[in-house]
Amino acid sequence: MTTRTLPLPPAAWYPTNDAANFDSAQLQVKQSSTAVPSPRWLEWLFDATSDEFIITSFVMPGNYVSSPVLKVYYKCTSATSGTAAFESRLSAITDGDAEDMDSDAFAAVNAGSATVPGTAGYIDVISIALTSVDSVAAGDHVVLSLNRDTSADTVTGDLEVFNCELQYNDV
Repeated sequence: MTTRTLPLPPAAWYPTNDAANFDSAQLQVKQSSTAVPSPRWLEWLFDATSDEFIITSFVMPGNYVSSPVLKVYYKCTSATSGTAAFESRLSAITDGDAEDMDSDAFAAVNAGSATVPGTAGYIDVISIALTSVDSVAAGDHVVLSLNRDTSADTVTGDLEVFNCELQYNDV
């Protein structure tokens, strides 16, 4: 088996402020502080005081076999200590399932955390092993959510997620 990667950049995620207690992170365009022209990128801004969510959907690649891991690339706006914590949930629908896509629910929570870098703005990666995956298989329609878990998070200030990727084993 080989490990494959499916990129899930910020533009692939959507806000989620459509239901109670499912508040959305905010998407922002960030710019380097160097002289113009300077690099720019998109990033999701996750608040320190409430769980905020984003979602994405995709078709699981045809070579998917097992062991998905969501890699969350983030940085801190101001914090230089503490533990950053994120959660992810997955919903999967297979062609021919006896389940209405409009009433499908997420599987149980998967969580990951890491000690933040000692300098604000430095990049870090949190790996979330997706062990609860709603019986996902190759070719399934997948909806994936990501949220900052403020109950397990000790970082003051916002966390900025600027990239994600899904790693998995293939055939």
